[in-house]
Amino acid sequence: MASTRVKRKPLAVLIATCPRIDCLLETSLPSVVAQTRKPDVLVIVTDKQPLSEVEIARITQMLGSVGLVILENRFSQGAAGSWNTGIDYLSTHISSCFIAILDDDDYWDWHHLAKCEEHSINAEVVISGINIVDRHNIVTSNVPSKLSSEDFLIGNPGWQGSNTFISLELLNRAGRFTNGMISCNDRDLAIRVLDLSPSIKFTNQATVYWTINRREDALSAKRSPQKLVGVCDFYNKYRNRMAQRQKDLFFNRIEHLFEWTQNEIEAELGKKIIENETNEQVELKSTNNAQS
Repeated sequence: MASTRVKRKPLAVLIATCPRIDCLLETSLPSVVAQTRKPDVLVIVTDKQPLSEVEIARITQMLGSVGLVILENRFSQGAAGSWNTGIDYLSTHISSCFIAILDDDDYWDWHHLAKCEEHSINAEVVISGINIVDRHNIVTSNVPSKLSSEDFLIGNPGWQGSNTFISLELLNRAGRFTNGMISCNDRDLAIRVLDLSPSIKFTNQATVYWTINRREDALSAKRSPQKLVGVCDFYNKYRNRMAQRQKDLFFNRIEHLFEWTQNEIEAELGKKIIENETNEQVELKSTNNAQS
């Protein structure tokens, strides 16, 4: 009897960057090049400004035979808009593939993509474990073996940007990333994806390296203003779904990790709600004036 081989889907790697050329050249791109299973295409999306010709030449030389597409974010500024720009491109040009996301300051083991692809048969999502790296030292590892959407209301049990390996079709069905959300994008996406009850597999190996405390302007920095805004957006979106115990755990985690208190978060949320209501009233008045 002839053996049947499962036809593998194309594999795209997606990296969003400000751009931070030092992170790309020193951290993320070398790990892409080192993969035993090379991606069929690498999509880099720059956010605040385009890459220069010199920077593009350096990246192209490093990648060798890996296919490269460089885009500029055409949605709201931030990682979500940048990722959505790449997802939009892949939806138009490939239509069916797996997407592996890598933050520009994170990196993978040499067999990360091969291991994820190996587990992707009959799966829509593959989740690998994460090593947390602080100043070149692994301080802890998180290797999830089970996830539910309710887990992500409180915190993040192990699905982040750089261990995202997901089918393009499922990403589109879930609504992609929330355009304009500054942080908590991984948790927001995880909730919406897991609500769809997808077929999910786990590699049970930590093949991703998440670097922390590398830059003072990082979202994960203590009392990062951007983190406060992102947390408020996330809480506003999901607070009606949270039980009181979940809210308590949510606020305790944010204060422990980022030093923003519940009072500060709720005060910021109150300002955002008033601001949104004011904007809606201005838009309504403008519309009524135009129609009269």
